[in-house]
Amino acid sequence: MEGTRAEEWVRSYFQRFSLYDEFTQRIRNLVEDLVQSEKILSYTIEGRTKTPGELTRYLSMSPGDAPASLDEIPALATVRILLHFPEDVVKVEQILQKEFLVDLARSTPSSKLEDPDRFGYPAIQYVLSLDSTRSALKEWEKYRGLKVTVQVRTVIQEAWAVVSPQFAVPMDTASRNRIRRKLSRISALLEEADEGFLEIRGAARTDSIPVAAPVEQQEPVRGERNMTLSDLKAFFDEHPETADLWSRNAVQAGFQVFLSSPEYLEESLNYLFDVLRAADISTLEAFKAFVADVGQDEKGLRQLQSICKAFEKEIPSWKVDGYSALFLLVLNLRWDILQSKDLVALNVKKGSDRIKGQ
Repeated sequence: MEGTRAEEWVRSYFQRFSLYDEFTQRIRNLVEDLVQSEKILSYTIEGRTKTPGELTRYLSMSPGDAPASLDEIPALATVRILLHFPEDVVKVEQILQKEFLVDLARSTPSSKLEDPDRFGYPAIQYVLSLDSTRSALKEWEKYRGLKVTVQVRTVIQEAWAVVSPQFAVPMDTASRNRIRRKLSRISALLEEADEGFLEIRGAARTDSIPVAAPVEQQEPVRGERNMTLSDLKAFFDEHPETADLWSRNAVQAGFQVFLSSPEYLEESLNYLFDVLRAADISTLEAFKAFVADVGQDEKGLRQLQSICKAFEKEIPSWKVDGYSALFLLVLNLRWDILQSKDLVALNVKKGSDRIKGQ
């Protein structure tokens, strides 16, 4: 680029650098709030502003005509979002499209990455500016027209982005082609790893319950006999308010209202008995102690809320009555005991699948 014009842009940018740097951090904070509001777990969200010295080096190495404005110079303000799974990348992409004005000509949305012949494992990148609604707000109006580059990557895509430039060195055509073929295979493996981790997370969510701190195990008192299914039924016949309470707590926690038949409730009680035996809550006294414990300080309600949050997408299909709510609490709070048991043989897996509507 012609030296005089480059110097003009550097001087202009030097005068506005504090504005760009402030803009970068405001956008970083805004994006972080938007991502968290959608309950998307990020690995890190970082913001960086190109320094005047970096702009000088960029312009000195840039061939061709000078840009018409500072906004045409890429990545003066950059926000990088690192996520765990490709599914989360898509969600964040939808947030960016909804909340900002997108410069499509200079952006790389996911739709541009579907070419099967593309090289490498590229990531989504958007060049954004504030939309009219947000830029009209007093606290945002001074940033109207500024551009920010937002990179959205999984952690594995970030590994590719960091390592792959190390191979961009001069070499003969045959060597370059050979290395390119190897890099293509590696990028395919990385993409497969991203998708594989996503599948494993889905399977883990389907087959497990979040683990809470274990409840202190009650040692059976000498002389106490093991609880039978009849004992458990007799307890609820004598204390019907217990099942009603946990049915209401389930709805309060976020589960759907579920009107069950007497036959369904009886089956739920049978599965509760199964999980109690598997969790070594083997006496009626130990069961009463467990119910008392989860009833204190809304402890059980908070546990049910954590389950709802962990399985947010699947909750609409779940069928949770009062007995099932207690089943989930035993499964959650006694997982340290249950995880070493054969839950299929003990009928616990079947009871869990039934609650999930499977």
